[in-house]
Amino acid sequence: MGGPKILITTGDPNSISPEIILKIFATNLPEKYNLKVIGEKSVFDYYSRHLSLPEINEKYIIPLGYRNFKVKAGRITAVAGKMSGDAIKNAILLCKKRVFDAVVTMPISKEALILGGYRFKGHTEMLSSTLKTKPVFMIMYSENLIVIPLTIHIPLKKVASKISNEFLTLRLKSLYKILLNELYIKHPKAAILSLNPHSGDNGHIGKEEKGIITPVIKMIRKQGYNFYGPYSADGFFGNKNYLKFDVVICFYHDQAMIPFKIIAGDKGVNYTGGLPIVRTSPAHGTAFDIAGTGKARIESTLEAIKLAYKLAKRRYYDKD
Repeated sequence: MGGPKILITTGDPNSISPEIILKIFATNLPEKYNLKVIGEKSVFDYYSRHLSLPEINEKYIIPLGYRNFKVKAGRITAVAGKMSGDAIKNAILLCKKRVFDAVVTMPISKEALILGGYRFKGHTEMLSSTLKTKPVFMIMYSENLIVIPLTIHIPLKKVASKISNEFLTLRLKSLYKILLNELYIKHPKAAILSLNPHSGDNGHIGKEEKGIITPVIKMIRKQGYNFYGPYSADGFFGNKNYLKFDVVICFYHDQAMIPFKIIAGDKGVNYTGGLPIVRTSPAHGTAFDIAGTGKARIESTLEAIKLAYKLAKRRYYDKD
């Protein structure tokens, strides 16, 4: 089949990930989007029997070699974490070699990943380290809203100390190139939110806006970068000002994720910008509380597959 080849990772085998994969492969999507999955057939067979879902044909599965793994739905275990990490590691290698054109990574447990021997706080950090690429960006993508946190998995108390002229200038300029060259947004217009309440209230609540953020925005705008702000986050989203911009840049994880999950709903996708490969994932987590119950929804994963296919097609197949 022509067109991009998409690889899906198994995610945490004790989470909702295998159930979602089973539901995806019970449709015509494997043929439509040229899908395969890296994981263990025994894991998928367990959920297939337990949830009365169709089995995945072995031709679609790239095995990892876990012969005696036993599913413990809803539980965090070291061996499940290692399997999820091995799936990511091998998927990265296969995409790097262009055996596949994009990877859709299913949700993992960061705790299980670390218990399994992988010293990363999440997918983004593992991808960046393995592919030796910096900076990379967690870009939360939907048709209605694109948000990008400039810091990701760090404690909130450390965010302000990360912000400097150099940090902000480097990331904003790198991000602009990604918007142009990876997401194919012509003349991207970006809003930058403030770090502090009320944009620092002219230095009375916080000095980052007045001392760093506003000067950097003014400087790079003179250089031709289409950035605006800083905007106070509550009023910005409350007044739906995000509709006036292509992307919204935030300073920390929850500042981006809370409005994104409310506005994007089941249509949200996580795209990692700045990598030499195409990687997307659904915007939700492992949902251990409903693992093995049949309640997992597939919409976000469907959107992740569609975006991976679209971006891989533009990157590799639609070149003039």
